[in-house]
Amino acid sequence: MSQQKSSPLNQDSNATPDEINSAWERLARSQVRRRHALGWLATIAVCSLLWVGSAWPESSFQHQGLEWIGLGLIILAVLGRAACMLYVGGRKGTDLIVEGPYSISRNPLYVFSILAVLGIGLQTGSLIVGLVFAFAAYLIFRWIVEEEEILLHKAFGAAFDVYRQQVPRFYPRWHLWRSPKHITVDLEGVWKTIRDALPYFLAIPVFELIEAAQEAGWVHIYLTLF
Repeated sequence: MSQQKSSPLNQDSNATPDEINSAWERLARSQVRRRHALGWLATIAVCSLLWVGSAWPESSFQHQGLEWIGLGLIILAVLGRAACMLYVGGRKGTDLIVEGPYSISRNPLYVFSILAVLGIGLQTGSLIVGLVFAFAAYLIFRWIVEEEEILLHKAFGAAFDVYRQQVPRFYPRWHLWRSPKHITVDLEGVWKTIRDALPYFLAIPVFELIEAAQEAGWVHIYLTLF
């Protein structure tokens, strides 16, 4: 989520505390559905990829290159999510966060998550698989962002409306970057973000095992993709 929970009523908002609390309850239910959707996506992907292989041999430059690019994207995603938390941490969710990564994208955490999913998909050695993974993740995050924006509008009113008009939902607008010289950092929150992102790297051994099983003939490849 781009912003954290806002307990006090913002002066730019016309919503009542009860309306904001109701929006939070709705968002909490949506976040549960989001996690379930991502979990099902991962499960279906792993099961399906047992019978899908890369059109490039594992030892080829293209195959290895995609895997290394994917690893780079995963590392970038972990570091990027941690950088986002540097600006979120210590704010306790009482402010509309518009500095740092949030000054160029309203949802930088989700942007980095999509990059991570792309990187995970590239571990198969297939560009198509990576793009399909990323697009599926994008659809899920786009849906949850729409739910979040309902809450942010209620919580921050006109301030969020101005922010929404100036800063794109996902794709960063680099020239908008601004950041204060000093920020308050919640180290526990940063560490938790890094810890939660570490499972991304499990994609590497999982897909290597799938490739090994395919090469050994334990499972048959029915579809090859570039």
